[in-house]
Amino acid sequence: MEQRDQRQWYAIRTFHNKATTVCRIAEREEVEWYTPVREEELLEGGEVVVRHTPLMPSLLFLRATEEFIARLKVETQDNVLPYCEPGMAKPMPIAEQEMELFRFVATTAARSIEPVDEKLLKQGSRVRITGGVFEGKEGYIARIRGDRRFVVSIKGVAAIATTYIPKQFISHIEE
Repeated sequence: MEQRDQRQWYAIRTFHNKATTVCRIAEREEVEWYTPVREEELLEGGEVVVRHTPLMPSLLFLRATEEFIARLKVETQDNVLPYCEPGMAKPMPIAEQEMELFRFVATTAARSIEPVDEKLLKQGSRVRITGGVFEGKEGYIARIRGDRRFVVSIKGVAAIATTYIPKQFISHIEE
C-alpha cells in the first residue's frame, strides 16, 4: 500500500474500455478514484429508475503517487494516458482545492451537468456565486445554448457546466 501523504490527484484517459480494469486495480491497491456521473431517470417496466452514467466515459481521476500512475500504464499495457504538464511527459498533479470544487459541483448538479469545451471559458467571466447551492464557489459564467451557466474546470483536463444561474447570484471577480 502507498503512503497517503504522497498522494495527489491525477487525471487519466483510458482506452479500449479499460476504465473498469483501472478501477479494479485502484481498489486493489487502495487508491481512491473518481469519475463524474450524470443521474438520469428512466422508465423501466412502469417504474422510475435512476441510472448513473459516466459524464466523460474515458476520464478517471486517481488520488495516487506518480509511481502508481507509471505502474498503471505498464499493467494496462499502455491503455491509459495520464494528462501531463504542457510540454512535459510528467503526469500533471491536480490541486486538492480544484478537485474538491470539481467534485462538489459534479455531485450537486448530477442531474443537470454536461461536459463543456474549455475554449468557451476564454469567452466567459470569472465569477463567485453568492447564493443557492453553489454559494461561495468560484468558476466561470459562459453562455451555453442561450443560458448563463456556471462552469468549473480542471485546466487542461475537463470542464463541466451546471444549469442556469440567476444574475443576482453572480459576482464578477477581477482577474
